[in-house]
Amino acid sequence: MNHKITRATLALTISVALAVTSGCATIDSTTQSLGHAVGIKNDNTASAVSGGVIGCGAGALIGHFLGKSALAGCAVGAATGAIASVQIHKHELEKARALAAEAEATKGVTATVATKTVDAKDDNGQPTKTEALDKLTITLPGKDVQTHAPAVQRILEKAATVADSSAEQTTIEVKGTLSERTWMTSQLRGAFKVDSTVKLIQTDAQVPSLVISPIPTPAQH
Repeated sequence: MNHKITRATLALTISVALAVTSGCATIDSTTQSLGHAVGIKNDNTASAVSGGVIGCGAGALIGHFLGKSALAGCAVGAATGAIASVQIHKHELEKARALAAEAEATKGVTATVATKTVDAKDDNGQPTKTEALDKLTITLPGKDVQTHAPAVQRILEKAATVADSSAEQTTIEVKGTLSERTWMTSQLRGAFKVDSTVKLIQTDAQVPSLVISPIPTPAQH
């Protein structure tokens, strides 16, 4: 059977593939939307899966044009398109560090990011190990929590957003006195997605803080 494809179609396909793998906020949003459309709730996982789908389609078309099998082209394209899945840990670690930096811009707030080594796959799908988020601890000034300061409220809202977008189910441990925990928990819940899977736990403590961590991924030694 003789299959033909125009150069214009090939050019368009390559353009789409390059756009998918270029990596920017707009592309992330687009691939997330595609992933969500097939029932994947998590933003990072949705991006990874849809990247693979788009890559597969582009790879199959290009492979067919070059006389290769569509299946082989799909495999190569999917590996390229699914780079987001390889970069999930890096992406989430970057988000945690960005939140820590943003939080520390508020007077009296300290934030630390702890990492661990986990099993992963590289851009070629080969087993490797990579640095991943272990936990993000944000210590808040008690006075600002007690007075419900807007700056602290923004930190709580951003923390909820970061936890909600994690590729792994996440725990936020809320520490403080009963009244502090009650207010912080209410702010977090108000910022979660309707279908959020983030688990909130409360711990009595003299100093209010948040500890954000995946549930759990053992460290690799």
